[in-house]
Amino acid sequence: MNFKKLLVLLLCMAMVSMSFVACGGGQQADTPAVENPPADVQEETNIVEEAALAYFANFPADKHVISPADFLVKVGAGEEMFIMDIRSAEDYAAGHVKGAVNIPFGDGSVAKNIEVIPDDVPVYVYCYTGQTASQTTAVLNIAGKPAYNVQSGFVNGLSKEANIGDFLSTEATPLPTEPYEVDDEIQAAIDNYFTTLVSYAGTPTASQNIKAETVKEILDAESDDYLILSVRKAEDYAKGHIKGAVNIPFGAGMQTALAELPKDKKIIVYCYTGQTASQTVGVLRMLGYEAYNLQGGMGSAETKAGWLGAGFETVTE
Repeated sequence: MNFKKLLVLLLCMAMVSMSFVACGGGQQADTPAVENPPADVQEETNIVEEAALAYFANFPADKHVISPADFLVKVGAGEEMFIMDIRSAEDYAAGHVKGAVNIPFGDGSVAKNIEVIPDDVPVYVYCYTGQTASQTTAVLNIAGKPAYNVQSGFVNGLSKEANIGDFLSTEATPLPTEPYEVDDEIQAAIDNYFTTLVSYAGTPTASQNIKAETVKEILDAESDDYLILSVRKAEDYAKGHIKGAVNIPFGAGMQTALAELPKDKKIIVYCYTGQTASQTVGVLRMLGYEAYNLQGGMGSAETKAGWLGAGFETVTE
């Protein structure tokens, strides 16, 4: 090899060596390699919170509600479904929709039987007026059950249908026995939900509902322990709302604002008649809030229901 070629080769080797060091090819003693944290110290996912927030994140256009007429059409057509009558055993025995099973809301039966409620067919839930069925609908969906509230329940909805007599029976339908897997953490949260519910039975907050008169007393006492939440539309909130209420309109996407509500306050939720507020209460309670539905919602003077039905005033500021 001649001298010029040797010189060029030596220069090239020197440049490669310098480049390697400059780019970190030689590991420095004081810059240890970065490693991923072990799996056992990574942030754990809160399964219950994730499922509860997903309720509104993936909220359908039908709002998990079906009209009594549409529900009866499906029953009459023999569509595959699971029907839950969550009224008392006595009222169920006096007459219920054919094929409905009785899983009373007020005695913890929903939590006890959550595993036998199917997750592969529509689940239709009805109560008396639609409020406790709305709570149940939210809780069931969080547990992975495709549930729908039969709007206005048995008293204000189904019984008003002209052909309801064709769909009633006094013959009890037994509970199914085939189990459907439910996540252990979600099962525990549902157990807690209905244990808490039972403990309030017989008080002004029975069934997670709170009367307008009780809310008025809380307002008059200027209690700082409560936060009032309106889930009505923004334009209706602007026209008149309960004094001090904040507004998070009901529907898809509201989960972000719900998650920012203070955990150190009891949340009183109201809507128009109590049904969408009840769904919201179901989600809030699964998120760990102490939440209640204003019975009858904003209501009206004509129906003598809810806040306005009790004769209480609203504000616009």
